[in-house]
Amino acid sequence: MSYAISGECCSDASCVAVCPMNSIHPAPGEPGFGTGASLFIDPRTCIDCGACADICPVDAAKPSDRSVPEDVQRNAAHFAEREPLEAMDLDSWEPPSYEVRGGGPRRVLVVGAGPAGIYTTRELLLRTAAEVTLVDRLQHVGGLVRYGVAPDHPQTKQIIDTFERIAAHRRVRWRPGTDAAALHRYDGALPAGYDAVVHAVGARRSRQLGIAGEQAAIAAEDFVAWYNGRPGAAALVDLAGPRAVIVGNGNVALDVARILLSDEQRLRSMELPSGVRAALAASGVKKVVLVGRRGPDEAAYTPSALRELQAAVGDRVEFRYHARPAAWTGDGLVLDTGETIAASHLFTAIGFEGRPIDGLPFDASRGIVPNVRGAVVDRPGHYVAGWIKRGARGGIGVNKACAQETVRTLVSSARGSASPGS
Repeated sequence: MSYAISGECCSDASCVAVCPMNSIHPAPGEPGFGTGASLFIDPRTCIDCGACADICPVDAAKPSDRSVPEDVQRNAAHFAEREPLEAMDLDSWEPPSYEVRGGGPRRVLVVGAGPAGIYTTRELLLRTAAEVTLVDRLQHVGGLVRYGVAPDHPQTKQIIDTFERIAAHRRVRWRPGTDAAALHRYDGALPAGYDAVVHAVGARRSRQLGIAGEQAAIAAEDFVAWYNGRPGAAALVDLAGPRAVIVGNGNVALDVARILLSDEQRLRSMELPSGVRAALAASGVKKVVLVGRRGPDEAAYTPSALRELQAAVGDRVEFRYHARPAAWTGDGLVLDTGETIAASHLFTAIGFEGRPIDGLPFDASRGIVPNVRGAVVDRPGHYVAGWIKRGARGGIGVNKACAQETVRTLVSSARGSASPGS
């Protein structure tokens, strides 16, 4: 259940600063800030963490089911004319008011218990009478929320409590530590006993730079998995110094820089495995150079992420824009101009891409399973949600709207009113 802001809003924007998903608008500096009677929460991206309610000085931020309908509608209406969410076609988006329980699917298999899989499960529980089997190769729900969000962002991780409650629902059969391939053969057919399968497997493979010496780089995927204690994560090599280079200018690149440069006091405030905390505290890295191939106006990081980096470790970070890596020599990054940035370590944070799923079509250029609003093309009964559906773009909250669209398509197909993708 998303949150909504009531008419008693004081508009002091304290909630804007704590929202992990940038869901509250207008924010300071945006058109309309300070001129209206209220701020608004975007229900498409709100992840129900409650951070806004915790800090609101006038108790104006409330869960939608505890708000008057007019306030819920007013929050949703404020965003109706905004641009569609990144990497999604939401021209036809509307608040999830559809109610379909009879005639829908009876049993659905959801593969992946990250945000996309959990939000898909939530929508199936809300909109159908189906029993859901939820599987994941790891032992805990959460996916990138648990093992991808930086440890100094505990408010974002609060949503895991909600995810665990969804997995424990009486109509959910939660099977942790299960490889979906062991559950059935992916040959394009539906597994016995299921009316539909929703693949929400994410995009776990790091994109490559395609330069000489790149095999010695530490991918952000591996570094983030290590400092978050993901089971099976590789142990990190010694963090020699004094300088590291990070190629990438998105929020993950800034997360890596911030954690890498955090002093012992900051590290003590984070929930980290003891070995990770000790390794980071002993790190010899004292400066980080962030290399972006685009300019500052095209940088992928959000303003709030940049402000956080500057406040935490800003004096030890250097930004290099319009810089194209050509090779890594082991003691420096060579740019296409011939310049070498001296460094002991190279980190890459240029995004992720999906992997093919046996038995399903795959678009290698986009790293997705081809689909029409979530329905896999030419594979009736198979659906996708999350990054494997739309590409590795958009944050946690985008998965909520993405799952709503997929379930709406699934329900429509199950009732025989449409057959997208067939």
